Amino acid sequence: MLHNGKLFWPETYQATRCQTLHDSLDCEVIVIGGGMSGALSAYTFAEAGYRTVLIDRGRIAAESSAANTGLLQYMSDKSLHECIDDFGEQSAYYFYRQSYEGLARIEALCRELPDDVQFIKRESVLYASRKRDAQFLKDEYRALRKFAFPCQLLKPSETKSRYHIEADALVTYEDAEINPYIFIQRLLEKAIADFSLTVYEETELKNWESKKGRVICRLSGGKTIHADHAVYAGGYADNHFVKFIKKRKLVRSYALVSHPVDHLWPKRAMFWETARPYLYIRHAQSNRIIVGGLDEQTKRIPSKRKIKKKTRQLQQAFAELFPDIPFDIEAGYGARFGETQDGLPFIGEVPGMRHCYMLLGYGGNGTVYSSFGSKMLLDMVEGRLNERQQIFRLDR
Repeated sequence: MLHNGKLFWPETYQATRCQTLHDSLDCEVIVIGGGMSGALSAYTFAEAGYRTVLIDRGRIAAESSAANTGLLQYMSDKSLHECIDDFGEQSAYYFYRQSYEGLARIEALCRELPDDVQFIKRESVLYASRKRDAQFLKDEYRALRKFAFPCQLLKPSETKSRYHIEADALVTYEDAEINPYIFIQRLLEKAIADFSLTVYEETELKNWESKKGRVICRLSGGKTIHADHAVYAGGYADNHFVKFIKKRKLVRSYALVSHPVDHLWPKRAMFWETARPYLYIRHAQSNRIIVGGLDEQTKRIPSKRKIKKKTRQLQQAFAELFPDIPFDIEAGYGARFGETQDGLPFIGEVPGMRHCYMLLGYGGNGTVYSSFGSKMLLDMVEGRLNERQQIFRLDR
């Protein structure tokens, strides 16, 4: 398991169990991993008309996706102006534009799904943890406005009046909150019903190889899946499939969820701060509050004792910002997530293995990365290639 503690999202939906694979089979596209990246990849290829099979070694959405923040933002943990400094203006813009369009795609998908996925547009407030961070916000505002991304810069008095937090702030628009667990379940239900997707749980990939223009996936129990193309979307698992990726790093993060409260802050906006690691705050169903952060660079899953300590710290941090809003803890947990040294996700073909691809949404924007990344992989499979896709390559 990639998490520990009492989770909240799985309690909001009774997922239907999927079958286990008992026989070898053949398909056009095999997707490995039933979390956010795998679900979006499987949906994308099935919708495009490919005979698609999704497998997961456990239950659908039961690992890191069950601890997903559910924050959807086009702005990355790495700011646009920092990306421009590191990658150049064109590549940085392409990254942010892909994120913006990936978020818009999620919104479009949610219009076709039941309302219980809880996609709600919210204003997203990045506030200055320290006064000297005001310049960082100004630099980012100028970069975003240059490319017409919707945002607004606020002085402390304006932030106080609008959101009850007194700090310099950068507000981005077109962001949203979502229930990530239900979104995955509903998306796969639609793909199964409308596009003949096949899903197998408790079906583990042991190894894969590219041979004679096809991919051979060997599973536990001696079964095999032969496919024209394979997409590995194993999330934050630390295994032999991802060992060759040098710029990845694993962290663990913490979150707690409140019992329903009588009132919240104005507009139920989403908050995050300029400090690293940062605190984030969002609304959840039935007037609940989610507070998360306190990331630590380690691949170890936190103990319950550690989670208890960190959730107390998160509770205190919320109280310092909103002393008039009571916060009684309903759920608290810690989970492993992935980041990259350069702030970009990993999307592309595995070096030396034709027709084998990976979609690893490492970073604080993993859901949005998975949205545009799954479309990018479809483009690669269908021969729609461009140089800018190379900024996400696995061996960069």
